[in-house]
Amino acid sequence: MKRWVVALAVFGLAGCGTPVAGKAVPGEAPSAPDAGVVRWVNNFCAVAEYMVASGGVQFQPPEGDPAQAKKSVSESLGRVVDVLDVVLHDLGELTPAPEPAADAAVEVVVEPLGRARDKFAKAKSTVDGAPELSVEVYSSAIQDMTEAVTVMNDAVQKMGVVSLPDGYKDAAEHAENCS
Repeated sequence: MKRWVVALAVFGLAGCGTPVAGKAVPGEAPSAPDAGVVRWVNNFCAVAEYMVASGGVQFQPPEGDPAQAKKSVSESLGRVVDVLDVVLHDLGELTPAPEPAADAAVEVVVEPLGRARDKFAKAKSTVDGAPELSVEVYSSAIQDMTEAVTVMNDAVQKMGVVSLPDGYKDAAEHAENCS
C-alpha cells in the first residue's frame, strides 16, 4: 500500500512540472522610497556635510599687534557663528518631517548645536567688547570656545548615531548627499 501512495504522489508531482499556457505572476518588487523622504534625507545629509566641510577653524591670534589679534579672533568666531546659524536654520527647515519620528532626530542635534552657537557668540561678544585682546579677555574667550567645542562635538556625535525610521535609512541609498 505504501508503494502505491508513494507512486501516486510521485506521479502527481510529475504532472505539476508540465508547462501551462499563460504568464507568470510577478513577485512583489521592492518599493521605491517616497520621494519626499528621499528629499528630506538628502537635505539632512547635506547639513551634516556642510558642518564637516566648515569645521577646522583655528583660533591662534597673530603675534605682535594686539588690534590685529583682536580682529583675527573676532573674525574667526564670527565665521563659526555664521556656520552654526546656517546649520541651525537648515535643520529647522527639515521640520516637520514626513514622519514625526524624524523630527525627534533633528531635535536631538539642534539643542546642542544651539548651545554651542551661543557659547561661540558669547566668546565673540567678549572679544568685541574689550578695548584690546588682553590675556584675560583671550582666556575668557577660550573658556567659552572650549565649552562650545565640547557641546558641538556632542552634537556631531549625535548626528552620526541618530536613529531615523527604517524608510529613511532606505532613502539614504537614493540621496546623493548621503554617502
